[in-house]
Amino acid sequence: MLKPALVIVDLQKDFLPGGALGVPEGDQVVPKIETLLNLEKFPWLAVVITQDWHPKDHCLFALRHNAEPFTEIEFEHPCGEKNSKTGEVKKHPQTVWPDHCIQETPGADIEPKILDKFGNSVAKVVPTAVVRKGYLKDREYYLCFSDCWKVHHTEIEDFLMEQNVTDVVFVGLAYDFCVLHSACDALNSGFNTYVVRDCCKSKRPTRLLM
Repeated sequence: MLKPALVIVDLQKDFLPGGALGVPEGDQVVPKIETLLNLEKFPWLAVVITQDWHPKDHCLFALRHNAEPFTEIEFEHPCGEKNSKTGEVKKHPQTVWPDHCIQETPGADIEPKILDKFGNSVAKVVPTAVVRKGYLKDREYYLCFSDCWKVHHTEIEDFLMEQNVTDVVFVGLAYDFCVLHSACDALNSGFNTYVVRDCCKSKRPTRLLM
C-alpha cells in the first residue's frame, strides 16, 4: 500500500518571475500544485514545503566574492575535512548566485496561494512541515535533506519517517537544481521517489534533456 507524501520545493517569491532569481514561467506551476493540495483527490499522508532561508552573508552569493552571478567558484569543505589520498582539504566547484531568499525579507516568502491552502486547509487534515534550508552561511543546500557536503541534515527525513511515509512526490522550483537534487537524495535515503515534471520549471531549461 502506498504511503505518499508531497514535497513542494522552494515555491518562493524570489524564484518566481520578477524575483531575484526568478525561474522562467515558474508561476505556471502554482495552479497545478494547488490542485495537488486537494486532499479529496490526492490523499497524501503528509505534505512538506521547503523554504530557502539564507543569511545575508551566505557564501554562495556572488557579491561576497566580487564575482559575476552564475559563475563557478571553488569552495573548501566547511569543516575542513581532508581528502584521504592527498591530505588536502576537500574542494568543490559551485555556482554563485544573486542575493536571494534572504531571511525575513519578502523574497523568501512562500507563494501566498500555496501557503494559504497549506496552512488553512491541508494542515487541518494531515501532518505538515515547513523545512528551511540554506541557513548555515558556509555551505549550499540544493538538497532539502542535507547540505551539499552531507554534513548537516535538515529535519525532513525524520519527519517523513515519523509519518511512516514510503513514497515521496516532488514538485516546485527549480527542476534542474533543488527539485532533482532533493529527489535523488530522497531516493538514496530509501524512499520511492517521483517528480511530477508538469509541476516543475527549470532555471536553465535549454540545458536539460529530461
